[in-house]
Amino acid sequence: MSSNIDGLNLSPKSVHDAAVVLDTVTDRLIAAGDRRAAFTDVYGIVTRAVAAQVARRDGMFLEPAWISRLAGRFCARYLETLRWNERGATQDCAAWHIAYASTSSRFVPPVQNALLGFSAHINYDLVFGIHATIVELGHAHNPRMLARLKHDHDAVNTLLRWSVAEALSRLATRHGCHLSAFFRDAAPDLATLVAMEMLSRWRERVWGDVLALLAARGAGERAAIARGVERRSARIGQMLALPAIHHTPGAALRLLAKAA
Repeated sequence: MSSNIDGLNLSPKSVHDAAVVLDTVTDRLIAAGDRRAAFTDVYGIVTRAVAAQVARRDGMFLEPAWISRLAGRFCARYLETLRWNERGATQDCAAWHIAYASTSSRFVPPVQNALLGFSAHINYDLVFGIHATIVELGHAHNPRMLARLKHDHDAVNTLLRWSVAEALSRLATRHGCHLSAFFRDAAPDLATLVAMEMLSRWRERVWGDVLALLAARGAGERAAIARGVERRSARIGQMLALPAIHHTPGAALRLLAKAA
């Protein structure tokens, strides 16, 4: 049986590789009328923004090679979860189980599917992706380099902020999301403010977990930290999956504020 990931590079090594594969996955999912496309479409927007900065000599990143490698690894992790979902296999964390379960219902709006995907990908995947990339490149015990990497981690928040308007527009026009259309047309600044309050808080906690993993003394401490990451990401996913987001724009904003 054919799969939406057949013939794709499932181990992208750079942000440019990641952008190509995400665009291909999105096109295939949209063509199939697959609700999983809402997340990959918005994820692709952010990935292309990162790729554009990496390619610039005067870009915002101090360590563009690190960001690029991280983006490749980050995308590979998403593709791993997608492959499991395509095969009907069990996810290795509750956050992704919740995110994929939401796409099976036609009553869940595309913006909620996208948020659940971002929640799992940031609150769970990003912790371990950043940690692995820091260790791989030999920066685990270099305070000066860690400060530079934190700068670049925070710089991505700017790209996320710039991407909110395009994300709302895509969700409205390509995925028929009425909630996104409302925020795009009536309250774009408020939507950006609330989204970034949530995303920036998530990402700050991610960095704290990364530092804890780097400082952990042995496998036991690392496993304990990983269990904490799993519990928190599951809790946020459960909150974002609540039906309240379906009802009104005001309910959606209140739920996002709580999830932050």
